[in-house]
Amino acid sequence: MAKNEQDVEQELPPPRNQPAMPEGFRQLKTQVAGHTFEDSNTEAVGLLQDPTAGCVLKPMGKPECGERELRFYESLAAAGASGDNDLALLRGHVPRFYGPLKLVVNQRERTFLRLEDLTRGMSQPCVMDVKMGKRTWDPESSRNKRKLEEAKYVMCKQKLGLCLPGFQVYLPKENEHPKETKILRHGKDYGKSLSVEGFKQTMVLFFNASDSKTKRARTELLLKEVLRQLQEILSWFNSQRLLHFYASSLLICYDYSRMDQSSKCQSLLNGHHIKEDHPTNWVRVKMIDFAHVYPAEEALPDENYMFGLKSLIDVVQSILHR
Repeated sequence: MAKNEQDVEQELPPPRNQPAMPEGFRQLKTQVAGHTFEDSNTEAVGLLQDPTAGCVLKPMGKPECGERELRFYESLAAAGASGDNDLALLRGHVPRFYGPLKLVVNQRERTFLRLEDLTRGMSQPCVMDVKMGKRTWDPESSRNKRKLEEAKYVMCKQKLGLCLPGFQVYLPKENEHPKETKILRHGKDYGKSLSVEGFKQTMVLFFNASDSKTKRARTELLLKEVLRQLQEILSWFNSQRLLHFYASSLLICYDYSRMDQSSKCQSLLNGHHIKEDHPTNWVRVKMIDFAHVYPAEEALPDENYMFGLKSLIDVVQSILHR
């Protein structure tokens, strides 16, 4: 991997000063990428969480980007709950949208998009943001913006069509009680340093994919469910000719505490039905970040996004079958 083992095993950074926000809302602790709160800049705003409603609130950024993302979600909502068109089918692959909301944060009114909290109900949420495609600049980007984007995540982006802006994962502590865990968290600086092999090793780390036979059963369930959801998203892209997605990500979430129930996992693998522990209840793969979604040029498929998606599927399959 691109960083030494000690660096990989670093703990979470100390908590930031709490920003001023309305009662009932708080910073989203599981945010691993994107714009965040900054101690020295009250204008910098990250993701919020409404734990009662089960929502994540994403601040609308630059006016043109924020409006574009809002229109995207509104178009999905208008597609019809039972329709079979491409937009209606896409709704199952993105977080639920609950509309915009104005809140005063750090003494300034801002507009947020209310979205489904994909980690709701998870006691030990493992979260990874994977940006898709070799090209991450949209058709309206300036020449300077294109150069800046092309200089980021060069190794992984050009060979795999994937970038790793950030992740957090729970891992078992070595040589200690089996229930003891540690949480590891890395951001964009780590992702930018990764080679292709480093990216693959990081995916092994994120999925807790140990070679131990006693741990293989629980990891196999996780990987198979991730693959199933990735394949469904790929199937949608193979058929749709409406949209092209730039600088968009997949968010992969799973609950480490649920996959750790190895006996139940083994029962599932043996064909027994345990409804409450089915991986669909604790594994979620959704498309996120739609500030740069444009109509498909000449009704062509989104080969850029699909290149990254197919690479990700190949990586996960290689971990499952190794």
